[in-house]
Amino acid sequence: MEWIVSKGKKELKIQLKNPDVLFESWKIQYIYSIQNESINRIQSLPVTAIGKKKITCIINDDNLQISVVLTNEEGHIAIKYTIDNLSEENLILDKIITSIGRFSIPKTENYHVFKNGYQSWSLTRSYSFDEKEMASWLPCMNILQDNPRNLPSGQQGSFNSTMFTAIGSEHSSFCVIGQGRPFNLYVYINAFTNNNIIHLDFIHDFCNMIVSPSLKIRADLIYLITNKNINEAFDWYFALTRSQTPLRRKLIKGWCSWYYYYTKIDEKSIYHNLDVLKSKAKRFDVFQIDDGYQTAVGDWLSINNKFPGGLAPIARKVRTMGMIPGIWLAPFIASRKSMLYQHHPDWFLHDSDGKPVNAGWNPNWDIFGYFYALDTTHPEFQEYIKGVINTFVHEWGFGYLKLDFVYAASLCGKAYDMTLTSAQRLKLGYTLIRDVAGDRVFILGCGAPLSASIGHVDGMRIGPDVAPYWMARYRYYITRDPHALCTKFAIRSILNRSQMHRYLWLNDPDCIMLRQTETKLSKEERMTLINAVIITGGMYFISDNLSLLKNEDWKLIESIDELIKICSLEKSYPVDIMECEMPEIIYNTGGYIAFFNFSNSSKKKIVQLKGLLKQIISPTSKLIDVWGNREIYVYSDHIDLGELKPHDSILCKIK
Repeated sequence: MEWIVSKGKKELKIQLKNPDVLFESWKIQYIYSIQNESINRIQSLPVTAIGKKKITCIINDDNLQISVVLTNEEGHIAIKYTIDNLSEENLILDKIITSIGRFSIPKTENYHVFKNGYQSWSLTRSYSFDEKEMASWLPCMNILQDNPRNLPSGQQGSFNSTMFTAIGSEHSSFCVIGQGRPFNLYVYINAFTNNNIIHLDFIHDFCNMIVSPSLKIRADLIYLITNKNINEAFDWYFALTRSQTPLRRKLIKGWCSWYYYYTKIDEKSIYHNLDVLKSKAKRFDVFQIDDGYQTAVGDWLSINNKFPGGLAPIARKVRTMGMIPGIWLAPFIASRKSMLYQHHPDWFLHDSDGKPVNAGWNPNWDIFGYFYALDTTHPEFQEYIKGVINTFVHEWGFGYLKLDFVYAASLCGKAYDMTLTSAQRLKLGYTLIRDVAGDRVFILGCGAPLSASIGHVDGMRIGPDVAPYWMARYRYYITRDPHALCTKFAIRSILNRSQMHRYLWLNDPDCIMLRQTETKLSKEERMTLINAVIITGGMYFISDNLSLLKNEDWKLIESIDELIKICSLEKSYPVDIMECEMPEIIYNTGGYIAFFNFSNSSKKKIVQLKGLLKQIISPTSKLIDVWGNREIYVYSDHIDLGELKPHDSILCKIK
């Protein structure tokens, strides 16, 4: 990558070439405290050395030194940070913010920005700069689904992203700005406009980490990547940040109890579904029990009276049927009615008043369903959670662990060991569990901050919960919750995060529901969820009372199996990812393409052949509707899909 660097009296200016991107007016803000004195300073980034491939900038404060080194590497710019405590006292480090006073891509007017949410359930989509990004007015919703340390401002043209973002236009080029290894921090890349000028902040969040005297720490890298093709730019970024732990090749297919039984699951229902599988001579890879077996959240080994025989016999039965038994647990939270909460208040993170840190509210657990964040650095809690995992895996026989609500380990608060960042506390929790469970156990992260989970989970939930309804209208409009769990918003994240698959982990898009009764989803909506799961090629679980499925549903499962086997080993590209909230064209290099109508009305769908589409589809191509077994007409410059009903979709084979 070519760059042009200039050093003025007060600012650094970097221009990347081919394609052109400009970064001007670099500043550093550092926020820390020492001996009860709070320090918050901003200064221009002082350049101490400029070379052909390297720029060195050093900031000297009375108590610390910050070194920022930019290197021009093949295909990208890497920014490396080192922080050195020069004092003789402990330093409490809050944030380091790198500000870009002016960001621009020449010959670009209608910029779009891609926001990646903080954790599994967080909103992820693209915006234009004349839009607003909103947060819920309910604090418990923001704790549960977003990052209270980096909430949206609600102002027009202001967007907060975590781990990575992208800015640009299909008419010119794009720049991806993203966090690199070792993922020991949470990094926010925030973009906002002022007088039509785009400003950027790269925020390293140390979350009041204690830095001891003379200690030197390396903060996570920042990458700058430019490309005229946004999908290629994202591929480049995910290749740079890919998991260094070998990923499992085999895709996971399973059954989950949650979206039919919810917390009303019981032993009888579990055995009933196993009997249905046996009668049909069918099996999945994983058969997973979800929430509802425990007496209280946090008391994982205390099984309620709905499971009089306990969990071990169920796990044995599942294994005799050739499947892996799976179990749900939320290892880093406990409800206030749990024995753990009542007997071990010191095992929790605490706020400035000494109270346990609130991790959210869940009415599934009771109307006063508040729960609290556990401290993964506390030695006694560490022994407790290791004992829980040992029992589940080695005594009861579970080989698949769905770890839920894990963001709680990263909530800010006073921990037993404050020398770790909030991200490191989550990584420590994962390590405790993996060390006991072993490498053969499949670990799924859910409600999980993305960056800190890389290399620690085998699969990752990449969106909010699906639901047996399309849109959570009351929750969305009354609470102003942009993450509101519903099938529509689950699909939004499934498509927007599809390129992470097999780079960072196996994508888990959440479950599909095939039942035609006891659901508010229309046939078109059920098939749109199925098509989204197929074309993106991730894991897939079915969550139905299996006795409700008809013969046609079992045949559909066989077809889904065959299609996902092909798409899972290939790459998926949301062609219009930067142009709309919910991409409507997804191409899979296995030779499939899906088209969606997410509007609330029927549409005559005409797709123009441009950009990536022009490369993969020609006028001589044939598009065969997979489910309708009809040919879609391809013309010299467009595709005529005919009329699509509301929330409908078409999955096509390219020939």
